[in-house]
Amino acid sequence: MLVFKSGTAVSKDIPFRPDERITAALLADTLKEPVDKGIWMDKIAGTAFHSQPVDSLLKITMHRSDNFFAEQTLLMVGYQKLGVLNDSKAIENILATDLAELPQKPKWVDGSGLSRYDLVSPRDFVYVLGKMKAEFSWERISTILAAGNSGTLAGYYKDHAAQIHAKTGTLSNNLSLSGYITTRSGKQLIFSIMVNNHQASATAVRRTIEKFLTEVMDQY
Repeated sequence: MLVFKSGTAVSKDIPFRPDERITAALLADTLKEPVDKGIWMDKIAGTAFHSQPVDSLLKITMHRSDNFFAEQTLLMVGYQKLGVLNDSKAIENILATDLAELPQKPKWVDGSGLSRYDLVSPRDFVYVLGKMKAEFSWERISTILAAGNSGTLAGYYKDHAAQIHAKTGTLSNNLSLSGYITTRSGKQLIFSIMVNNHQASATAVRRTIEKFLTEVMDQY
C-alpha cells in the first residue's frame, strides 16, 4: 500500500516515461512506415507524460485489485521522488521517509504484493491506515477503497455495505483484509486480518472473516 502525501490528489497526475522500442513500434504501426526511434526519443528524452488523476487510478487499482497498476504506480512514485524507474530504490526511499515510523520493519520487495518475499505485519497495515485517516479526508479514502458488496468485496457484507471500506489480499493459502469498519454505535475502527498457511477454501476463510467483522459492527 502506498501513502500519497499530496493534498487533494484529484488534481495530481501520474507520470510515465515511454519505452523507446514500444514508442517506435506504436508509431510505425500507426504511420504504416518505419520509424527511427532515435529521432523520436531525442525529442521526448527526459520528458514525463501524464495520464489520469491519482485518485482515479487508485480507485481502479483497489476496487479490482489490479496488480499491474500497483506495480507501475510504485515505479512512477519512484520516478517522481528520485527521477528513476526502480522498485527497490523507491521502496528504500519510502521506508526512510513517509513510512519511517512503521512499528515493525517490513520486508517489501515489489509494488504488486505478489512476491512471497513480501512480509508486512497487520500492525504495519493498521499504522498506514491510521496515517491515511489522519492526513486524507474520509471522502477520499472511502472513494478509493471498496465498500461492502463492491469491488473485491462483491458478494460480501451485503447488509453492512456502508459500514466497511477495505482491501483484500489473496495468495495461495494466504488471505488478508485490511480497512475500516463503522460499528452500530457510530465508532470507526481500523483493522487488519491475516490468515496464513490455511488449507481451507478462500471462500470459507472470507466468510469466517465476514462473520467476525459483522459481529463487531453489530455489537459495538
